[in-house]
Parts: sequence; structure tokens; C-alpha cells
Amino acid sequence: QQIQQTIKDRIWLGVFKPGDRLYEAQLAKQFAVSRSPVREAIRGLMNEGLLVMDEKSQITVYEPSADDVRDIYECRLSLESTAVALTAKRATDQQISELEKTLMETEDAIKRGDEEEIVKCNTKFHEQIIQISGNLRLKKLVDELHSLTYYYRLINIKGEDRKDIILAGHKEIFEAIKERNPEKASQSLKTHTTQDLENLLQLIKEKER
Repeated sequence: QQIQQTIKDRIWLGVFKPGDRLYEAQLAKQFAVSRSPVREAIRGLMNEGLLVMDEKSQITVYEPSADDVRDIYECRLSLESTAVALTAKRATDQQISELEKTLMETEDAIKRGDEEEIVKCNTKFHEQIIQISGNLRLKKLVDELHSLTYYYRLINIKGEDRKDIILAGHKEIFEAIKERNPEKASQSLKTHTTQDLENLLQLIKEKER
């Protein structure tokens, strides 16, 4: 698990870049372990979608494609819009205060220009909504997309005014939750997530040029 997390962190931080080939023996040497735990870590990361194996059994770092991004965002739109509607109905005053605190932490991270912390706060906000919804089945489905979703967020922070746009979207979602308005909360989340998708697709398109 430690090896799996370390490789994952290196992918998220861009040490291992999309399309990079990884070698089991090389990784085992780096970590000073046998190939067996590395093999298990690779298998785990393949299940999470961060590593892929081609027809020649070569392991490479996942490279986002427009089609794959659309598929995953369609899942997120459906699941998270349902979750936020439930959250607007079920959130306690304490839970709403915790969401507001996360927004304040995001603002602080933006002022410091700390992109990694901004992404962590972004993720925390969405995870809090899923947790507050109280739907454990829904949470399990969202968790299956966690690694790729986080990966996309790291990419998606790039772009003009992206940090402020993300925060503004979260504030709209928060206000709808605070108003106990499920329909408004769901629509705000859909708008926010669609903006994320459009920006990410644009970044992929620019990279392919």
C-alpha cells in the first residue's frame, strides 16, 4: 500500500507523466523491495485507472482522452447532483458550518497561490457533500472514481482564473445547501461540474495540437 501510494503521488505530482512507461524491476530497485509488492501496487493502480497495460503487457501512466473524460464526468454529474440534493435536505447546522470552513480554507490557499492545497480543498468540499448525503451506496460508487477525479482536478486547476471560477462555483453550491434548496443545489453542482468538464476538454485539445 505504501508503494502504491508513493507511485500514485508521483503520478499526481507529475513526476510520472501521462504516457510514461513504468518498469516493475526498476521500481523494485528504487523502493529496495522484491518485485512482488511492486506488482501488487501496479495491479491496484490499474484498478484505480491510473496505470494501464497495453496488448504487449507494457505498463504506462494513464493519459486522459476526451472520450474517457466525458464518460467519467457524466457519471459524476449524475451521482454528485443526486448527492448534493440529499445534502441540502439532510445537512445539520454543524455540517453546513464545516462546509463553509472548507470554503474559507480554499480562499486562504488561493491567496497563498498553493495549487496543491487548492485541489485538496476542492476535493474535500465534494467529499463532504457525498458524506453528508448519507447515501452509502452512492458514496461507494463515487469512491471508485476518486483517483481519476483527483487526477483531473490537478490538471483542471490550470487555465485563466480557474481557481476563482472553482471557488465561485463552490460558493453557489454552498448557498443552495444553506437555503435547503435541493433543486437549486443540484443545478448549481451540474453547472459547476460542466464548467470543469469544458475546461478539461479544452486543455486536452490544446495538448493534442
